[in-house]
Amino acid sequence: MARFLLCSLLCLIFLASGCGKSDEEEKIEKQIEESTGAEADVDLSRKSMKVSGKTEGGEYTVTSGEGTGIPEGFPEDVFIYRPSKTGMAMEIPQGYSVALTTGDEASKVRSAYSREMEAKGWSEQTSMNMENQSVLVYEKDDRLANITIVSSGKEIQVSVTVTKE
Repeated sequence: MARFLLCSLLCLIFLASGCGKSDEEEKIEKQIEESTGAEADVDLSRKSMKVSGKTEGGEYTVTSGEGTGIPEGFPEDVFIYRPSKTGMAMEIPQGYSVALTTGDEASKVRSAYSREMEAKGWSEQTSMNMENQSVLVYEKDDRLANITIVSSGKEIQVSVTVTKE
């Protein structure tokens, strides 16, 4: 019986040592808290990072890396270009922001956003098309959607931000 208890205790110590915050997570949390004044909870896993916390305005969550997806509460009436990969997702009290990458041509991505956002009831407020970057701003009810499309090498970077006015 004593041997069983000793083995059980050693197993618990072994399991517990693998749990909890890493030094790196605690260091990043401290840096975020010192620079923003907001509470932060950092969870680093293999090839991804999740930061969540609170500010005076409310709770926030930022996720990046492999396995990042569109946040659950992301508005269904905001177009998300496919095929694309989500590299970052942010949820703040005022809205959402996601960063996508795609191998499609920038003109194809821009045309899709123009067509789909209007089809979903958004009205275009601003449209700028520069050499390697396009910016589209849409309005619907009390919300603004800002879409930035940037050509960077072989991939196109797409940023979609939706906020309350």
